[in-house]
Amino acid sequence: MKLQARWRHALPAMALGAFATAALPSAAQASTAVINTNQTLMNVIRANTATTPPPRVARAMGMVGISMFDAVNAASGMIYTPYAYTGGAVSGLNRDAVAYASGYTMMASLFPSAAATLNAELNMRLDSLGISAGTRAASLAFGQGVATDFFNARLGDGSATANIPYTPGTNPGDFQPTNANNPVLPGWKDVQTFSVMSNSQFDVGPPPALGSQEFIDSYNQVKALGCATCGTAEQKLIADFWADEGGTFTPPGHWLDIATNLMGGLSTMQAARLTAMVGTATADAGISAWYTKYTYNVWRPITSINNCTMATCGVDGEPGWTPYLSTPNHPSYTSGHSTFSGAGAGALASFFGRDDFAFCTPPDPASDAAGAGDRCFAGFSAAAAEAGISRIYGGIHWEFDNTRAVNAGIGIGKYVGANEFTLLSGVPEPSSWAMLIAGFGFTGAVMRRRKQMASVSA
Repeated sequence: MKLQARWRHALPAMALGAFATAALPSAAQASTAVINTNQTLMNVIRANTATTPPPRVARAMGMVGISMFDAVNAASGMIYTPYAYTGGAVSGLNRDAVAYASGYTMMASLFPSAAATLNAELNMRLDSLGISAGTRAASLAFGQGVATDFFNARLGDGSATANIPYTPGTNPGDFQPTNANNPVLPGWKDVQTFSVMSNSQFDVGPPPALGSQEFIDSYNQVKALGCATCGTAEQKLIADFWADEGGTFTPPGHWLDIATNLMGGLSTMQAARLTAMVGTATADAGISAWYTKYTYNVWRPITSINNCTMATCGVDGEPGWTPYLSTPNHPSYTSGHSTFSGAGAGALASFFGRDDFAFCTPPDPASDAAGAGDRCFAGFSAAAAEAGISRIYGGIHWEFDNTRAVNAGIGIGKYVGANEFTLLSGVPEPSSWAMLIAGFGFTGAVMRRRKQMASVSA
């Protein structure tokens, strides 16, 4: 169930009042602080992928984004419904300083091995703002308090104990581990959600039965397109572009990168809100996908294609078949990758009020597609669709893993957009954001067009 307990920031009101000496920044303040914080988070993720698989990455994105949102919202006069913070608006704070303080404090709590480096970078970021000592101290204390209290509120959400032992089944169709390690986070399906009401709210139901036409069609598709020597050059590029394997910002992090590259025309408040929406949606996507994975425990293509017979699967196997990409060590159905992508797309469409938002996105510089150039899309769902089909091109998922997961993810993203981070009743839409909605400031939409290329379809 969604974590229901709401916490209250404990910094005494008297202490806050003593620091209330600086004027609030303008409503159109640029979002540099949020952009910098997000980029730092992606760098920390890259350095910790060995111990931080995608569901943990998505949770970290949600934790950092929500902390920044709640802190900046309070410093901005409480324009939006807070997520966890239950205090009132706080005057005299610098929004950029509050964003840095909350975001970096949460990162240091989530990645303690990087805490010293993050704290040093936080001080450097605060130095760069050129604000008074009093404003800096107040903003730092408030942002740190918001992040620390939210971190503590979720200590018992189940994420710390999710790596439980796993015993695979023995029947045809049962998932078999793809390496000697324990499969990835079998207990993540029971982590408390951030926004959706339960881990099963967006469950997509059971997979197609072995021998069914849907299974046979998916089997033949991935066998023909996803083997190590199959597929066109374009299909292999798509597989590599979206793979986001170890050392990269990971699949959910790709959607944080997309969101961050669209923030150029946003205020600090709006950038924090967008970060929180994408982070919350992908965090719940991970929990939802892992619920489905470890409820149905479906085998991967590499296991099926090497072991199927006409009697068990309705189609003959091909011993020795290997996929183009390395197969992750968790059940196939549904695709976490596709669920993350759908959720990111749904959250972005909810934020911008439209799905048909043209944009380009680069590969992670540490990925196998580094140097390949940006890929451009006519809308967010089109990008999610390509990210989903990339897993079939990589030979590691079935089409029934993909399509159902993308749709579920979009539903999660839209649910977050409808139920979290919404305007408080009676509060007018910020003028800078209203101008963007009217079409006067979509500068982020062209940020990634340095390397022009034709729109690609999924």
